[in-house]
Amino acid sequence: MNKTKISKKLGLTGIGLCVLCCALPLIGMSAGIAAFTAVAFYLEKIGILLIGAALIFFLYTRFSKKQAAPSCAAGCGCKDESLKN
Repeated sequence: MNKTKISKKLGLTGIGLCVLCCALPLIGMSAGIAAFTAVAFYLEKIGILLIGAALIFFLYTRFSKKQAAPSCAAGCGCKDESLKN
């Protein structure tokens, strides 16, 4: 083989590796951003469902406490009677 052919092949290989080395961070960022976008898409739906469930539980506890009868009557004896005088 001729020295110029070997030099040409080595030069093109070096350029190819340089392009690959410079392109990998861009490819990695694109893939990473796409992955985060996909994860965020599903987490947003889960978040909306959790907010809805929290609202339902909040309303349930709020109205169940309002409808419950008071636990202490006026003359039940659970409070100190000496404080009333």
